[in-house]
Amino acid sequence: MFKELHPSLRSAMYVVLFSFTALVAATFYTIRLTYKNFEPVMDKNYYEIGLNYEKAIETQKGFLKQGYLIKTSWDNQTILPLGESEITAQLEKSGVLAQASSMTVFLERNATTKNTAHYDLKSNGNGFSGKISLLEKGTWNLRLVANIDGKTFEREGKISVR
Repeated sequence: MFKELHPSLRSAMYVVLFSFTALVAATFYTIRLTYKNFEPVMDKNYYEIGLNYEKAIETQKGFLKQGYLIKTSWDNQTILPLGESEITAQLEKSGVLAQASSMTVFLERNATTKNTAHYDLKSNGNGFSGKISLLEKGTWNLRLVANIDGKTFEREGKISVR
């Protein structure tokens, strides 16, 4: 292929040719991985959520000023077991049990929607309870969302599953 070139230049041309071929192969491999492991955006309504972000923060601050708090049975547990676990949650206002129309638990991983799950807790006389499936070890983002008179009050935290 490069027989008429000087030996040192011939070696350089082979290095350039090999590097270009490796770059093209790596590009196609990256594109293949991207299509194979594609995940959509975290929330399809991200634009509307962004528009209402300030309003949501003000609503959250208003609930905190009024003394609202969500307590769970998992608050004092540092590590949760793999499998199905029971969770109970109570909405309190200034230390007194308060009412919410619903409570939902969201389990999420950082930067991925692969294992995101949500569980609607059932109301009992003393708050809300339900069973949550913890199917994978590691650290999870836990969000509790209470619906109070058409507005949402959230509490976020992390749990560890072993």
